[in-house]
Amino acid sequence: MNQKNIDILLAIEDQSFYQHSGFNVGRIFKTIFSNLKNQKSEGASTITQQYIKNVYFSNKKTFSRKIKELYYAIKLEQAVPKNQILEGYLNCIYFGNDIYGIADASKYYFNKDYTMLSIQEMTTLVALLNAPTYYSEHLDQLELRKNTLLKTLFKHNIITFDEFEIAKAPIQFHYNKNIYNSNLLFYVDHVLKEYEKINIPNKFNQVIEIETAYRPSMNEINLKTKGDYASISVDKDGYILSLIGGKNYMTSNYNIVTKGKRDIGSTIKPLLYYEALKCGFSIQKAYYSSPYSFIYHNEQVTIKNNNSKYPNRKITMKEALAASDNIYAIKMHQEMGFKTLANHLKKYKIIVEPLPSLALGSVGMSLYDLTRIYTQFFTEGKYYSLSTIKKVKVKNKLLYTKKPKYKILGDSKYFKQIKELMQYTFDPTIPNATAATLYPYLKEKCYGKSGSTLYDSYMIGFNDKVLVAAWSGYIDNQELNEIEVKQLARKVFVNQINFA
Repeated sequence: MNQKNIDILLAIEDQSFYQHSGFNVGRIFKTIFSNLKNQKSEGASTITQQYIKNVYFSNKKTFSRKIKELYYAIKLEQAVPKNQILEGYLNCIYFGNDIYGIADASKYYFNKDYTMLSIQEMTTLVALLNAPTYYSEHLDQLELRKNTLLKTLFKHNIITFDEFEIAKAPIQFHYNKNIYNSNLLFYVDHVLKEYEKINIPNKFNQVIEIETAYRPSMNEINLKTKGDYASISVDKDGYILSLIGGKNYMTSNYNIVTKGKRDIGSTIKPLLYYEALKCGFSIQKAYYSSPYSFIYHNEQVTIKNNNSKYPNRKITMKEALAASDNIYAIKMHQEMGFKTLANHLKKYKIIVEPLPSLALGSVGMSLYDLTRIYTQFFTEGKYYSLSTIKKVKVKNKLLYTKKPKYKILGDSKYFKQIKELMQYTFDPTIPNATAATLYPYLKEKCYGKSGSTLYDSYMIGFNDKVLVAAWSGYIDNQELNEIEVKQLARKVFVNQINFA
């Protein structure tokens, strides 16, 4: 940043920055007197104090926080050069619209590098700092504050009269709202949450290196759609390679993958058939598939296939899984006993009522939890704890290594058998195979399962290297009627598994 723009910032935010030791006693008393006189509540924090608050504290105003903030500011001044403190401040300060740091603010508001900011633009960004959320939404008030600051800058000889005259012209914004990789931000959020749980002690000015399993090629999908989508992919050690929590982090940072608890539809059927094999059923077990009704608790229950397509003949588990046949699933669920699948889900700490509809996926869980369950088919028996972080170094010293962690919750023989059946989901020679249309687009042999509810669409599967789970629908639980939105999960799946 050029010296003129640094002078503008310091003139407004902290005139004695290069003289004080972290706090400014004169400014504190002057601000207290001014606040009492004008019945206002303006701050007296130095840039150092603001930097400390932004990095280590919340915006909650308490006396204890201010004391801690003051103490740490003094300690920081003793340990770190002024220019480094100023650089840190400029990199973390908030400018509204989820924008942090002068570099991103100049890209977002003016679509230019921060080194190229004019006096007018720099003063506008400094004007935002007083109330970034308010001013970024009330541009008329931001214009007034910018011009007030320009008068102050001229009065203190920071800018000339000619510079003042040019800069007081109405500001022209050139928004660039795509400065962030939206998908990367979801991944970074998850990394930081994992890092907090590791609880590594850190000190001021430490360089912390976090090595992750991030795969940029799998995380770059950006689809224009009115629906929502999300996905997660993992490798055979349980490391998270990509995590897309929604279609636009800047619109909503709500992470559907980890927080969205929704019915999982027919993606539950591999678990049902795994239990069937455990109970002694054969893959060759056949049921007649046609419209089906039965009595449950003195009421008639009618089961239908999607789109009312029925073979009207006996089918085996292979075809039932490929075509996601509901009739086959319910009949097997009945014959095993409704409690069998419910008891299996308890292994994952999922407690559900043993209802007939359980075989069709009427159980809520997040895409993250569903992916963990599917790691057992992917690895033929290992139920993984998922992680983005591999290693953490502080000052080049290795302080943490994440080793793959898993449990054995079942029999690998049966997981392998179901895995082999899951390849037929993509087989165009199987009548009504639910993902057969994806077969021409897949670069490698895949195994998987689709699923749908009135509100959700799923495609989850894997090749020899990665497992990808994708969801599409609406966050607000609108009914899923549009074919385009229903197909989004499959589109995301193909895109990611092909770029693994």
